[in-house]
Amino acid sequence: MTVAPPKPKRALALAGEIPVAAMLQKVIEGGITSENVAALESLVGLYDRMQAKDAERKFNEAFAKLQNELPAVDASKIVPNRDGSPRYKFAPFEDIMESVKPILVANGFSVSFNARFGDGRMTSICTLRHVGGFSQSNEFAVRIGGGPPGATETQADGAAKTYAKRGALCDALNIVVEHDDDARMIGQPIGKALAEDLEKRVEAAGADRDAFLKYAGASSFDQISDERWPVLDELLTRKEKTKSAGRKTAMPE
Repeated sequence: MTVAPPKPKRALALAGEIPVAAMLQKVIEGGITSENVAALESLVGLYDRMQAKDAERKFNEAFAKLQNELPAVDASKIVPNRDGSPRYKFAPFEDIMESVKPILVANGFSVSFNARFGDGRMTSICTLRHVGGFSQSNEFAVRIGGGPPGATETQADGAAKTYAKRGALCDALNIVVEHDDDARMIGQPIGKALAEDLEKRVEAAGADRDAFLKYAGASSFDQISDERWPVLDELLTRKEKTKSAGRKTAMPE
């Protein structure tokens, strides 16, 4: 009895039983011909996808462990007004980085930053990389204002860049800074219309209202700073898309 060779889809299904790398090696050792080049391309594509999936799995496992090990960060630096009185208190980027860096390294992570400028805003992109090969990026944008009291334009630019890096890092690692007042004190309140819209979106998206306000650094929606609004808007947009996709998946065909 002659058994027909498996079809290409079945051959790909068998890849879970036979190491893809070994299959590739066997094809290469047998010589690449016009007859087997299509199969080789399929194996290479499958191998790449399996490697990417494995890297993402390792990233997620290591990130879950990292979250349990990250320490609480407390705001300790006081920023004064022009008259020397306390304006607000916050945790500087350098302090946060010094606190988390040893734990990042111990779990196989590293971070890098890029920045872009446009429309009067400085955007910092924090990329979190894992030794397994997977990475993900978070963005945080701030307006470039006058900087600390008495600052030059160059110092104001530097302050905005550092503040944006701080926000991107905290978002990437899901860090909540305790007793951090700067989100409330920098910028102006978003206004009644935006506040009401934001509150409705939080409720519609099924988000935790108290947790959202804590993340926003405000006690109520009308006290949210316009500096934080773009980040909060993006956060809600992602949640809304996820919820919408879930509804579409659940709908019968």
